Amino acid sequence: MEQNENKIVIIDEQGRERECEVLFTYQHPETLKNYVVLYPIDELDSDDDEMDLFAYSFVENENGDGELFVLETDEEYDMINEVIDQFYEDQAAELGNEEN
Repeated sequence: MEQNENKIVIIDEQGRERECEVLFTYQHPETLKNYVVLYPIDELDSDDDEMDLFAYSFVENENGDGELFVLETDEEYDMINEVIDQFYEDQAAELGNEEN
């Protein structure tokens, strides 16, 4: 994993390098496990209404570098999907408040 500020280069399932931007990080309050949600920068200019999101757990070392790990369980997938939904709801609420 290469990291430059909020950008990370990952290798996707097809073996392609994808430059991604960090959408947000999340620490589970009970397990204290860290997660990161990324989106591919090359899809920003796409006309498609939906964008791929990548979610990983991560462990950060003392140098500030980290290692990404695939989500291991259905429970992790469900939990991170709920967190993503909440993130978008919060973003929509903030935009609504800015318009007032």
